[in-house]
Amino acid sequence: MREHFGREDLLPFWVADMEFQAPPGVIQSLVKRAENGIFGYEYRPDSLLDAIVQWYASRHQWPINKSELCFSHGVMHAITSLINLHTEEGDGIIVQPPVFFEFRIAIQENNRTLVRCPLIKTDKRYEMDFEDLEKQASDPRNKLLILCNPHNPVGRVWTKEELQRLGEICYRHNVRVIADEIHADITFKNYRYTPFNSAVSGEIAQQSFTCLSPAKSFNIASVTDALVVIPNQQYREQYKAYINQFFLGKPNTFSVAAMESAYSHGGEWLNQFLDYLQDNLDYLRDFLNNHIPKVHLVEPEGTFLVWLDFNDLGMDAKELESFLAQKARIALNSGYWFGRQGAGFARMTIACPQSMIKEGLSRLEYAVNALAE
Repeated sequence: MREHFGREDLLPFWVADMEFQAPPGVIQSLVKRAENGIFGYEYRPDSLLDAIVQWYASRHQWPINKSELCFSHGVMHAITSLINLHTEEGDGIIVQPPVFFEFRIAIQENNRTLVRCPLIKTDKRYEMDFEDLEKQASDPRNKLLILCNPHNPVGRVWTKEELQRLGEICYRHNVRVIADEIHADITFKNYRYTPFNSAVSGEIAQQSFTCLSPAKSFNIASVTDALVVIPNQQYREQYKAYINQFFLGKPNTFSVAAMESAYSHGGEWLNQFLDYLQDNLDYLRDFLNNHIPKVHLVEPEGTFLVWLDFNDLGMDAKELESFLAQKARIALNSGYWFGRQGAGFARMTIACPQSMIKEGLSRLEYAVNALAE
């Protein structure tokens, strides 16, 4: 926190993980595995694959073919691997800012060209700019699009129709789609996650890669692997060969235990978390409306992150960043981290005890009121 904000006495709302313990069953599975005391080479048993397939079939009505499942040490590792497999240096990769900043880092660190197709902000929510997407996808230099579904940080849960339209544009111009769906399990009341893979036709799905993980759903980011669904057999074999080339295929014994337990027994825990998260969102919305009306909530449909609009405070991006840390004493992600379209905004996690949100909002209210003195 000192590195990013210059001080350590801030309430932390900036990292996209929870302030809750993982499900008891996951903890117990890790303890049991540790007590075994033998930590030699590990493998992924069929029971893990079955748990994954069953989870997505029952939770999201998505019948994943077990043969299409590949693994990675993390979603960003998978995305970076796919970038290297399906583009050359200098090729363009399309993103839809304001969007998760590690996409930009992955593209630029691998000497690819970042191509922005910004979302359009309406009065109520963000929308995809399909006209601009058509233009960007039609450029033969642009080879990939990274889709964030649900979207971090603006909280959209893309509809089937939106995903189909995006898929059709990309397919028409031979742009492959990497769908980062790490937040798939976390949606708010009246919204439902639609997997890109199941929304589009089989031909379009063959040109896509879907990255998944239980990391966000169960707060196990540091002790889990990620999944990559690759329907195209040729691409799947290329991916496995690439992973094996760098000897990255062997799993960590604890990641196997954590993943299988989470997907096999974590459903009720996740349901309870989602109910609590909804309460947190409702509290935050009411507090802003009643006490800090100059700070606006961009209503989220999914993820445990909220996108807050501070533009009515009349500060530039750096002034806002300083104000939140130095005056309000809360640590939020500055909106410009997600692209220049995020200037004047900030991202806040609400996957925490409501008492923590109350304290953070009270600090923010005091700081905003002090501006008028």
